[in-house]
Amino acid sequence: MKNAWRRWQVLGLVGGAALALCAPMKDAQACGCFTPPDPSVPVVQAGERILFAMSNGQVTAHIQIQYQGSATDFGWLLPLPSVPTLQLGTDELFNQLTATTQPKYKLNRVYEGNCSFDPSRFGGLANSGQATPGVASGGDTSHDPSPLVIQASIGPYDYAVLKADSKDAMLQWLSDNHYFVPAGTDATVAPYIHPGAFFLALKLHSGNSTGDLQPVVVNYASDLPMIPIVLTSVGAKPDMGIQVWMLGAGRAIPRNYYHTVIDDAVIDWNNAGQNYNDVIIRATKEAPGRHTFVTEYAGSSSVMKNLLNAPGRFGSNTELAAQPDIQHFIDYLFAHNYGTAPSNSNFGGGPVPPFAQTFSSQLLSILQNYVPAPAPLAQQGVTAQSFYQQIDYYLGQDQAQNPQDFAGWAPNYAPQMMATDIDTRIVQPTLQAGALFDQFPYLTRLYTTLSPEDMNKDPVFSFNASLPDYGNVHQATLTYHCGFFGQNNAATTPATLKTADGWVVSYPNGTGTSFSPPNLPASSQIQTVGEEGPPDVVTNNAEVIQNSLGQSGSGCAVALGSRATETTSGVLLLLLAMGGLLFRRRRTS
Repeated sequence: MKNAWRRWQVLGLVGGAALALCAPMKDAQACGCFTPPDPSVPVVQAGERILFAMSNGQVTAHIQIQYQGSATDFGWLLPLPSVPTLQLGTDELFNQLTATTQPKYKLNRVYEGNCSFDPSRFGGLANSGQATPGVASGGDTSHDPSPLVIQASIGPYDYAVLKADSKDAMLQWLSDNHYFVPAGTDATVAPYIHPGAFFLALKLHSGNSTGDLQPVVVNYASDLPMIPIVLTSVGAKPDMGIQVWMLGAGRAIPRNYYHTVIDDAVIDWNNAGQNYNDVIIRATKEAPGRHTFVTEYAGSSSVMKNLLNAPGRFGSNTELAAQPDIQHFIDYLFAHNYGTAPSNSNFGGGPVPPFAQTFSSQLLSILQNYVPAPAPLAQQGVTAQSFYQQIDYYLGQDQAQNPQDFAGWAPNYAPQMMATDIDTRIVQPTLQAGALFDQFPYLTRLYTTLSPEDMNKDPVFSFNASLPDYGNVHQATLTYHCGFFGQNNAATTPATLKTADGWVVSYPNGTGTSFSPPNLPASSQIQTVGEEGPPDVVTNNAEVIQNSLGQSGSGCAVALGSRATETTSGVLLLLLAMGGLLFRRRRTS
């Protein structure tokens, strides 16, 4: 099938090759720079984050590049079905996507009877580069064995597009041109070598640091988006998370992988789903070959509207370039929201205060290139973010009181060059990413976890517009049954949990301090999904879950749970206890 791309990246080499051309023993990991501020959001660190937009046989892939290690050892390689065009992307896209579509598990507590404990004590609550076709030196090039198609630069990267007709010729070109190629690459590249195939290779410009890394946007012709996950297997980590967002006219599906619906009775609702990723790992292991994805959100793309390209954001590049000094320049950046704020902040649609904004690593890198913080301040622990965030203080009061810290400090304030760099690397990529959610009406988020031994089949994605929406916010209710005489310990008070999917779990002896979910299958259903019609259920664990929740407890006939009905088992237990008490009173009267 003529489709695909995928970033090729090392995730901790141990004497092997990797998908990103990175140095051995270097880890490419989730950036860790974005922490969802909502306590009801489980924290999931994905090793791969990709956004696909599909229209009229053209795929646009936004790919987040995550790498730790020496800048000189960084490299990146991905296979393609056609010659691509390349643009710069933005990390803010993935930060906002993650926060906006992340699964959230919220627990409502209800108190029946005389509860004497205090409920409040409970926890849990970018622009295209100008490409230059590669030409061999001298003479007729029609029989030139060089695989080079395009060689160019964009943002912090040098890149090349190479024909994948010959593995040896491609790898030799990469080596000759100082693109790092780890040992063992031959074997992992081999399945993707054939006439008509291409590879895109990236490396950092000389002098750039890993702080200059930023996402890339790859545009290419293809039937469908595909992740050549086989390439990841050598350098991948166990249970590596893979997040995929799809933009299109309808809900996206894993075309050649299974689709799993998780069993939400095993979610730790009391702690905002903190075991969510463990549940996903268990659920993926229950699918044949572990080849499955979970839908985490499917619905209107309007949830992302104006988050990146709010009207008036970024002000005017001409105005920015006209600022008289660095203090006014930085103040302009903050006043026009060049930084990002937490997704749950609300400042009435106006400018976000400097204290609430964070500059991206790319913006910090640009500023530091021209106006770095004085070395003594950095030695005292003043970060670049803090220096720019409080630049009026540091270049005012602090400089007056501690002139020795600024001795010899000679910033290269070049506002026009700085404004141009910021427009190219920050403004345009962000606005272009935001425009996607005006162009495409539907957004789907899919997630899976895979270990190297399971990465033997490349997932392909398509659409099924007949499937229903799927929200990312899930709510359950935990009811405490306190009785007539009250309980003063929530951990031992009988309680009943009703999950978002309608499962009922009874805790006749209380939830305990850990609120351990029951030992059940992590998958409610495992399905195959086509491009039309409803899913076909391959595995249905409803009966297993119901029987497990309805089994007797040790020592007495106490229901642990069942599918939701009008009267929960916990309430029934309480009523039986009340009836027994009244019966004994009548017998003794």
